[in-house]
Amino acid sequence: MLSWLVAWLLFLEPAMPVPPMPLSCLARHYQVAPVWRNQRWYARVPGGGELPFDDGREKSPAERIDHPDLEDMFVAPYRKGPLIIPDREEEDPGRARVAWFFAAIYPTRRGQILPVDFLGKKIQVHTRVREAFVRVDQRLRVLLRERPTLRSQLLPLGGGFVDRPIAGTDRKSAHAYGIAIDINPSRSAYWRWRKSVGGKSVPANVLPDPAIVEAFEAEGFIWGGRWYHFDTMHFEYRPELLDPACVAAP
Repeated sequence: MLSWLVAWLLFLEPAMPVPPMPLSCLARHYQVAPVWRNQRWYARVPGGGELPFDDGREKSPAERIDHPDLEDMFVAPYRKGPLIIPDREEEDPGRARVAWFFAAIYPTRRGQILPVDFLGKKIQVHTRVREAFVRVDQRLRVLLRERPTLRSQLLPLGGGFVDRPIAGTDRKSAHAYGIAIDINPSRSAYWRWRKSVGGKSVPANVLPDPAIVEAFEAEGFIWGGRWYHFDTMHFEYRPELLDPACVAAP
């Protein structure tokens, strides 16, 4: 009788729904666990903390950057291809970062930030992405042997890990997690340095060669030149935005 009752209760219990694709994508790339509770999805990060996937708020493009939830990180799809800076404010793929999430995934305790040789220079990066930086370095070294004139677009480097906020804000920079690198700043453009944003305000001669961008993207790094609020020197490790299984917006 007891076993029959247990079986009946299990039959009545509703099955957990399938997680939203972006949440499944985060689970695949960052070892988070989707949690369904009280009709809401949560992401459980390594160490046991949880945060909601969707905070339920309607937001403007600026609000998605300033106060994002995990869902907001996928609203603007990252598009590879020609180096064309978008002209619509909502096209900032990757600029929405949930600080609590990245701090949990990339803690900067002692021993977490390590040096890596990148084009003959030492930079500091997070241990979890160190091998990705090594792979990009290998690709770029091959590229420079074939096209040595591209070296000036890359060097001197602008740096890797720096515990700082984004300029003009109190939000943590991707550099503060050890997942970003800036190539030669003197050959780059940054939206705060100019009076306007959008593709027409960026001279073509400060855009890196497409082969440089492709080398980074092939190893899971996004390029800040694909943002309306452009930062053409900036690359950061965001494999979830480059995974074909994760590109559909929620």
